[in-house]
Amino acid sequence: MTTPAPQTQFQPGAGRAAPSLLAPLLKTNGFDLAFNMLNIGALPLKGAAEAYWQLLDDFPASSLSGVELDPTLCEELNRHAAARVRYYAGAIGKTEERRPLFKTAHSMCTSLYRPDERYADLFHDLEAARLKSVDETDTVSLDRFVTDHGIGEVDFMKIDVQGAELDVFQGGANALRHVLFIVCEVEFVPIYERQPLFGDVDAWLRARGMTFHKFLGMGGRVMKPLAAQGSTQYPVQFMWSDAVFVRDYFALDALNGEQLLKLAVLFDIYDSKDAALHVLRRYDATQGDDLGDIYLSHLHAGGSWSVVPPGHAGKT
Repeated sequence: MTTPAPQTQFQPGAGRAAPSLLAPLLKTNGFDLAFNMLNIGALPLKGAAEAYWQLLDDFPASSLSGVELDPTLCEELNRHAAARVRYYAGAIGKTEERRPLFKTAHSMCTSLYRPDERYADLFHDLEAARLKSVDETDTVSLDRFVTDHGIGEVDFMKIDVQGAELDVFQGGANALRHVLFIVCEVEFVPIYERQPLFGDVDAWLRARGMTFHKFLGMGGRVMKPLAAQGSTQYPVQFMWSDAVFVRDYFALDALNGEQLLKLAVLFDIYDSKDAALHVLRRYDATQGDDLGDIYLSHLHAGGSWSVVPPGHAGKT
């Protein structure tokens, strides 16, 4: 449930992404990867660029495809896009069909699901989600979109589609077979009527080889007329977050060497260094390399992460 209100420290996506530690180590050791990334719901938001954008600089052979409803916006974005970034106008849904499109007071809250305006009545700062008009749009499944536009095997997905996340996944069973890492906005309360919630998305992805990893911040609101911690946007009521889903840690045998390295880099840029090390060690075991040891030595030198000796877990 993205809104145009200024971001705070407790909102999803807030903060500046730290530079990758692993990317330069891989390049120094002769590895150059090409990430294929897909951003569904690509309306740009003000603030620091999200972590995955740095992969276009770290690995220049990488590419990013963005999907957004507004054709005019896509044309404008394409005029200023980097060489390996392209935007497509369209609506990704469960299948090819004509569906109502619920346009809201701010375009970033427009959805394939009708907003439940009781939330705007009860909570502060949800006016952007009030219904303005109802239109129609043609949706296309994720699998059809990937095939029609020659997107290829997607490594990373970012999704922000205002309650229709499960629709996207249900129409992308083939595309999801190759995805290593997903950042997906999810809701914990039905801000849109009859929308699937976090538990629905989690269950569907878990049944297909993905596992929930963590939340990136937490979005929510305070009930009117109060404020909490000096803000009407403090998440007293948890409402939404960006959830990270990844390939199952215990099923890494299904990934080839290149996929393991890509997954490790993605963990690294999203500050999950422990998981990055776990994946690198799996890579080393299959490829006879020592990337895990190299990475660990740099982690230890950095100071934020440290090695816990056996038998000392949980002790301070």
